[in-house]
Amino acid sequence: MIQPITEEDRRKYREDGYHIISQVIPTSLLKDLRREAAKAQEIARRIGGPQAQRISVLGNFSDELDMSVFNAFDEIEGLEKAIRDLLTPSHFLQPTAESTILFAPRDRPWSTEWHRDFRDHIEEKPWKEHLAESWGAISNDFNYWNQVNCPLYEDNSTWYVPGTFKRTSNTPEENALYASSTQEILMDEANEQTDEELELRCLNYCQAMPGAVQLVLNPGDFCIYRNTGWHIGNYVPYRKRMTIHTQCDTQEFGAFRKQHFHLLNARAASLEKHRSLPT
Repeated sequence: MIQPITEEDRRKYREDGYHIISQVIPTSLLKDLRREAAKAQEIARRIGGPQAQRISVLGNFSDELDMSVFNAFDEIEGLEKAIRDLLTPSHFLQPTAESTILFAPRDRPWSTEWHRDFRDHIEEKPWKEHLAESWGAISNDFNYWNQVNCPLYEDNSTWYVPGTFKRTSNTPEENALYASSTQEILMDEANEQTDEELELRCLNYCQAMPGAVQLVLNPGDFCIYRNTGWHIGNYVPYRKRMTIHTQCDTQEFGAFRKQHFHLLNARAASLEKHRSLPT
């Protein structure tokens, strides 16, 4: 049974930017989801290679996956009510058929860069043309930016900096840490590090962010977080990871995505940002 959302839960979410609803997935459904997620991982690696981190959109693979299992996740008793109680009556769970499953790499560790979703994934010219003036209001609108990780196995991959979603500027310390590494280094694209060196480099990079907390999620935990705050994913091949990655949606956010998501170009934006920051 899903624990009721309290006023303290609502207050803390609006202060810190994340909330964990414990173990929402019933045991029998967890078993079925793990089975289908294992199939999805095979598909992801077939398409993207052994380091593939995700499969999206699940419904695109309905000829190989039993979508009734993912539909059952959408119908978990009490989950929609908990979402609405934490956020607003307008919120709903994005259908899992439209969502993603996240995986661990097969061969080597790696991590993403520390980032804030959307803002850090758009190059400066389109950003200024389309969103710069309105971003302060958009980034703090609770109709937007309520991302979800729901692991099928224990997952401590995600790190988050509480409260940072409330501001659009970065501190000098945050910018310095961001400038200290690149996605190419954190994936060791030049193949210059041992697995152990790479694992510890990525871990130290996670730990060095001021105020960062590691989100330790048990199987079936439903973690909602404001993804315009600083966060990162850190991955190792010896830990099984199959995590449903979705969002608490609204009609307004759906319209925003249709209008603006074509602007996203994460790697190009990262390279541009590193060129603009002192090292």
